[in-house]
Amino acid sequence: MARPRKPRMVGDTLLPDNLYPDSRGRENYWRYRRPDLTDKVFSATLEEAIRMAEQANTQRGIKLERKPVKAPDRASFAYHAARYIDWRIENDPRLPNKASWRNRCNALKRFGEDFEVIPIHKAKLADLRKWWESLTYHQQHARRAEFNKFFNFLMAEGLCKLESNPFTTADDRPRLLEKGKPIKKRQRLTLESYWTIYEKAGELGYEALQIAMGISMLTTMRRADICELNFEKHLKSDHLRKTINKSEAQRDSLAASHLSFNLKKHQQLSKLITRSKELSLRNYRCPYILSHTPKQRRTGKTKEHVCQVSPDRLSDMFTEVRNATGLYIGIPKDQTPPSFHEVRSLASDRFKRMGYDVKSVQQLMAHTDERVTQSYQAGHGIDYEEISIYLDEQAIGREF
Repeated sequence: MARPRKPRMVGDTLLPDNLYPDSRGRENYWRYRRPDLTDKVFSATLEEAIRMAEQANTQRGIKLERKPVKAPDRASFAYHAARYIDWRIENDPRLPNKASWRNRCNALKRFGEDFEVIPIHKAKLADLRKWWESLTYHQQHARRAEFNKFFNFLMAEGLCKLESNPFTTADDRPRLLEKGKPIKKRQRLTLESYWTIYEKAGELGYEALQIAMGISMLTTMRRADICELNFEKHLKSDHLRKTINKSEAQRDSLAASHLSFNLKKHQQLSKLITRSKELSLRNYRCPYILSHTPKQRRTGKTKEHVCQVSPDRLSDMFTEVRNATGLYIGIPKDQTPPSFHEVRSLASDRFKRMGYDVKSVQQLMAHTDERVTQSYQAGHGIDYEEISIYLDEQAIGREF
């Protein structure tokens, strides 16, 4: 006989089905278990959380009755988006290994859902423009290249009746235009703030975040690359070696940036690796350089080890610690506090101030264009250059 389910209580209050307390123990935070077994985390009082969960449970039953799952129509974008994804993987087996491929697939699937009622052969540029202009600049920029290929696929099969590919970059054809890139409003991370956040991470028990901040400062690696670092795969003798994910996605594997750090020369980096090995032993011998034992010990679909730190978890750690310092309380409403990625920008600035030229920093940051490197270095204060030329009395004709 199956054991009866244990009631979930908060104080003397019984929680409704699918509502759980926050896994991190934060006050007035809750988790709602969706039908697909993913969790929606939200903030509310106990009474509000119970009301919202009961309402969601009711709507959940209605949705199952009213909207049975059915296969997409053969004339729909959703049907051919699935065909296109299979076709792309068949022609490029490396795609599933690229970090951005899952996001591109999800964008295509959501596009199919948005245009569920419009068959491909009846789609007009005006319909696409209305949807396109509802996206942000970053959403548009992330979609254009893959959607260009998708519509080429549709037009080659005679499915799409548009005059031209709406996602082309050619100016002599009707097309969808991208919005202008918004002015970056995220505040830069100063060296003083960096160390304040670093120390607070130690106080809150996030040694993995300290190690990640250190590696990012010393190597300028992005969070995904740091979270992927594995003792067996990336530590070779006295070297830390890593192929940069974004570089590999933009170019082929041979042309990607393959970085190697001699730990005998990079002594600060060597100390962080040693710390990570000691931390791994405390975290059930996690094979990853970043490890942290969570309150809920489960791997899910994105982790190989229970103590592995995912990129999203690393960002959450940084946000929690940054907020705990109180450094960015009262900043202007049109600005946002720095994210973990700003450590990379701060590192670039420190290399510049050490006297390293742009080309050297560009190679380290795996940038294809030195102007991108310079944009990372900008905004960390004014650099005053000593001017050696002047106009004498003879040049101006007299003294002032």
